[in-house]
Amino acid sequence: MKPEELRSTEYFYDKGKLLRFVLIMLAVGAACIWIGYNPPEHRDPRVVWLFGLLGAGLFGLLALLLLSKLLSRGPGLVISTAGIRLPAFPDQIVPWSAIRRFERIWSKRSDFIVLHLHPAAGKTLIRRGVAPILPEWLVGSPLKVSIPLHILHGQPSSIFDQFSRLAADAKEVERLEGQDDSQPAPGDEDELQAPAPVLNQARYPIFTYALLAVLIAVYAGELAFGVEPAEAGSPTIRTLWLLGGTLRQNIVGNGEWWRLFTAPFMHGGIIHLALNCVALWVAGRLFERLIGWRWFAAIFFVSALGGSIASVWLNDAGTVGVGASGGIVGLFAAVIAASFRFRSTPIASMLQAGAAQILVPSLLPIFSSARDGQTIDYAGHFGGALTGAALSLLLLTFWPRERPTPRYDRVAIAFSAVFVIIATGALWPIINARQLYLNDPMASYFGGRYQQLIAALDTEANQNGPTAPYARIWRYFAQMRVGDPKALDELRAAADKTDQAAWPYPVYRLFLGELKPEDLALKAADSNQICEAIFYSGEWYLFSGATEEARRRFQAALLSCPATFIEHEAAGYELAKLDAK
Repeated sequence: MKPEELRSTEYFYDKGKLLRFVLIMLAVGAACIWIGYNPPEHRDPRVVWLFGLLGAGLFGLLALLLLSKLLSRGPGLVISTAGIRLPAFPDQIVPWSAIRRFERIWSKRSDFIVLHLHPAAGKTLIRRGVAPILPEWLVGSPLKVSIPLHILHGQPSSIFDQFSRLAADAKEVERLEGQDDSQPAPGDEDELQAPAPVLNQARYPIFTYALLAVLIAVYAGELAFGVEPAEAGSPTIRTLWLLGGTLRQNIVGNGEWWRLFTAPFMHGGIIHLALNCVALWVAGRLFERLIGWRWFAAIFFVSALGGSIASVWLNDAGTVGVGASGGIVGLFAAVIAASFRFRSTPIASMLQAGAAQILVPSLLPIFSSARDGQTIDYAGHFGGALTGAALSLLLLTFWPRERPTPRYDRVAIAFSAVFVIIATGALWPIINARQLYLNDPMASYFGGRYQQLIAALDTEANQNGPTAPYARIWRYFAQMRVGDPKALDELRAAADKTDQAAWPYPVYRLFLGELKPEDLALKAADSNQICEAIFYSGEWYLFSGATEEARRRFQAALLSCPATFIEHEAAGYELAKLDAK
């Protein structure tokens, strides 16, 4: 070796920059643990701990990877006339002759030199640690090596210029000595023929636009066919439940598993819909054009199903789940997983950065709800992300390097078709359940259809059966809701038709002004009548304008009345209306 070949320049890691990165990762991991100890209000502590531990593990692993570089005493890059030395190949030199070509890839936050090695060199160089036993889609091709310039001391452009100059000198020497390897060596053809990412397979992301149209149409249907008046332009929880939202009792107890397929098409509010549509558009405009609409659709539907299952399994039993978030978060998790295939191309960092900006906030249970009764379904997000990432990694295993898109398109189409068929077929039980609910007279009261209720209760009251006295009381409530001036006179006439020695005649006396609320409970003969007295006293206070006292009575009725009593359901309805105001 000539003496000038021994001259070299060493570039060490920027310990200050690495320390900042490590501290940021540790701080985020610690924040995840802190959230586990201090879960947001109304969140299941078990779910918060699950996400907290996953977040702490992820950011802790990133901190350890950076910490190994921070504690390293050796240089991160050595450039000499003989070649380069890298921590990835300890005690080895990568000669200039082993480098077939190289390129620089940089963005605002990263700057790399990517080396493409000759196959012979890739076989002789031994990587450090567990990299040799890991799959290629995870660690990258053995013929590609990345040098992170942004974490080295020195100006990245100056380092790259020196690297380029010495590489050019070595290439000139090879040419003069007749050793130019500009033609691919035997066995190098596969590396050269591996396709670059293709983004222009379709002019538009057709499936993304079609799905956006479906989501908007479904939301319009929620508003048009809701069983209760919309609140601030958003469907109520009862509407979401009846029209196909997930609820554990319906799915596990009643076998309504089709809800797992309908809930991903529904949304709880216009903001919920808008945020999901924007995220879906961002994912589709790049990812669908990258892997094709068939597998893009399949990943969305598989992730949506995984999100629905996780939502039912991890959330509180009384939670009604809706939203395409599980499928959308699954797409972004799949984007990060798929980026490993293109790790040595400029598109890889773009895929990872864009997906992480949406994926990380979607999985950290920090935010709560802005509208009463609704919360962010982090369990559904987690299930969708896990399912989408798993399917994407599976695709990479069966994705030949010579193909621009994954294999088995027919499998993707078949699953998507089954998902859509089940969701469409669920319209039949949804329509039946909605009609059954609307035919219930009391459902009209809870739905705000008071005139319809008055007409229905007229029929029941005239039949003079055992429920007729209650029908007349509720008819009075409906009249009061619409401001009917005849309400009190007709209640007095109804009282004359009621047995004055039996319950619920004292309730009539309360609204006719003959009893005080505190006296009504004294007329009750058993616990059931006591709970009714509490509820109807709440209605008396509500009509009198004393909303806080009415709220206390309704809360007591909710606790004391059997779940099968109409007063129990009505107390929950009145509390929800009061909270909404």
